[in-house]
Amino acid sequence: MPKYYGCPCEGCGKPLTLQDDIVVCPDCGAPYHRDCYEKLGQCIHRPAHAAGCEWKFPYEESQLRTCPSCGERTLRDEETCRCCGAVLPPEGQEPPSSRGSGEETFDYSQMYRQFGTSADPEKAFFEDAFGKEAKMDGIARQDWLDYIGPAAPAYLAAYSRMQLQKSKVSMSFSALLFGPFYFFYRKAWKPAFGFLAAELLLAAPTFIELLQLSGSALAPAMSASALTVFARVCSVLSFVLMLVRGMYGKWLYRKSAADHIRRIQSEFPDARQRQAVLRAQGGVSFGAVFLCGLLLSVCGSAFTLLLGPDLQAILNAFYG
Repeated sequence: MPKYYGCPCEGCGKPLTLQDDIVVCPDCGAPYHRDCYEKLGQCIHRPAHAAGCEWKFPYEESQLRTCPSCGERTLRDEETCRCCGAVLPPEGQEPPSSRGSGEETFDYSQMYRQFGTSADPEKAFFEDAFGKEAKMDGIARQDWLDYIGPAAPAYLAAYSRMQLQKSKVSMSFSALLFGPFYFFYRKAWKPAFGFLAAELLLAAPTFIELLQLSGSALAPAMSASALTVFARVCSVLSFVLMLVRGMYGKWLYRKSAADHIRRIQSEFPDARQRQAVLRAQGGVSFGAVFLCGLLLSVCGSAFTLLLGPDLQAILNAFYG
């Protein structure tokens, strides 16, 4: 678990929560809110770095308990969890943990226990596929678990199966149905913007038709028959693109995640620091999905500025 959650920020002293963007000093390991670190411009312990200053976890184990809501360690003598803000029930009366953090919250370890074993079958499957060193793309399994988040067992099981089958194909219905939004949600930025650009390009026949109907001076001189053929070609390509997303979505996410993990590994060689950063920068992002939708809205609004004066023709064409 991230040891920084619930600890005070070295800048402002407020607890670091699951919702915070946490940065860690690469020299001494002191944790900060990103805003606090940027305001300071440097670690407050910088004068002591040359002497080997190292941040230490501020609490004893006897002071801590596990929050039943988020599963992180928090102070025993407080009424609310310092990590997620949930009200803490009296000790000994905790309900079963749901790990509810607002992101993919299915408890895969609980699923394994339901089959009557405390072992992790995904781990054994992963080692069968990638060897006893348990490294995929040169990255240790634990780093993958930290970066992907709660859904990691499902993803790693799929990657193990792909490795054993020597295939890059593994159907992802999320990528198939939601397109670029899936990759934005998973923080796979290159495929996200790549598929978004492809979707916009394949919508070109619709844009051309709107320009022609509105009498825009920017409308290309294309006959109705040529436009129909162009639209059919784009429709076929759009269908092919959808299949490619579905079949190769997990593999593309793996490549994107591997690049991100390697960058974090190079910047944070200390295992504890790296774990905190992987968990903070990995996982999923609803904000990125919202920004993708906002970007599409902006592009649509910008396109309307290119339309000609005869907007009524467009309304008649689409609404009869």
